[in-house]
Amino acid sequence: MFPLKEIDDEIRAIRDDHLSGARELAQKGAHVLVTLAEGSKAVSGEEFQSELLRTGRALIKAQPSMAPLVNLVNRSLFALQEEIDLEGAKRALVTTAQGYANHLQRSVERIAQLAFPLISHGLVLTHSFSSTVLAALLHAKQEGQTFAVLCTESRPQYEGRALAERLAQAGVETRLVVDALAPSMITDAEVVLVGADSLSIEGLVNKIGTYPLALAARAHKMPFYALCGTEKFLPADYTLPEESPKDPQGVWPDHPKGVEVMNRYFDLTPLEYLTGIVTGEGVLSPTEVRGIISKRRLHPWLR
Repeated sequence: MFPLKEIDDEIRAIRDDHLSGARELAQKGAHVLVTLAEGSKAVSGEEFQSELLRTGRALIKAQPSMAPLVNLVNRSLFALQEEIDLEGAKRALVTTAQGYANHLQRSVERIAQLAFPLISHGLVLTHSFSSTVLAALLHAKQEGQTFAVLCTESRPQYEGRALAERLAQAGVETRLVVDALAPSMITDAEVVLVGADSLSIEGLVNKIGTYPLALAARAHKMPFYALCGTEKFLPADYTLPEESPKDPQGVWPDHPKGVEVMNRYFDLTPLEYLTGIVTGEGVLSPTEVRGIISKRRLHPWLR
């Protein structure tokens, strides 16, 4: 339990939120840090830094695969490390958290513009619900591009249905397929666009089912792009924890005794399986992404 009950409630809500994307979760995390700065009862800069570390670790633990949360906490700790004065530390945290949230929104808008040339008059295949992919598709629609989108159901939580509904409401020709069918339909598409929860030296972490699509795209020489800002790039020395098992009831409610039901939300796609990564700074190759990640530092307190 945190000194501020609203922080405890907000972190618990982030932990239990398995439908929002990484950007939305990071924006909620930024709100948590602003709440901490505005409501903290700390009497010194050192005590406030300790509260930030405790809160930041809880945010990361709530959704350890979401790189924007890791980078939000990491950036905040670096911003406060030279601030001994209590009020200065609070101001630095508010500035950092609010600036980070604003950056996330600007990044999505820039990526939508840069992804426009990838969305031709053919079929776009996507997986799960990515607010960045949605923004890119809606931008292309507004700019007069005519195309169709093939969405996957994205089991076990069916986020693809939400994406399909949003696209249909915007007047985009939309189809929905079960996950297992999507790889065999990849030759009907012109490009595959997916979001990202995080990018590391090891690869792209995204909704489970991304890796089979990447394999199919590679086999058929189909362009496969991840749309994500550089806030999704994890520091090189951050170790992604192994994903904890999810509730088997989400896959098979009341399954028979003696049947082990394995439920996971994420998989890992090697970077070399990506044609490119569309960021706010441009379209990067896997090699360029590795170069950026290798220079990222993790705050010592998070190691």
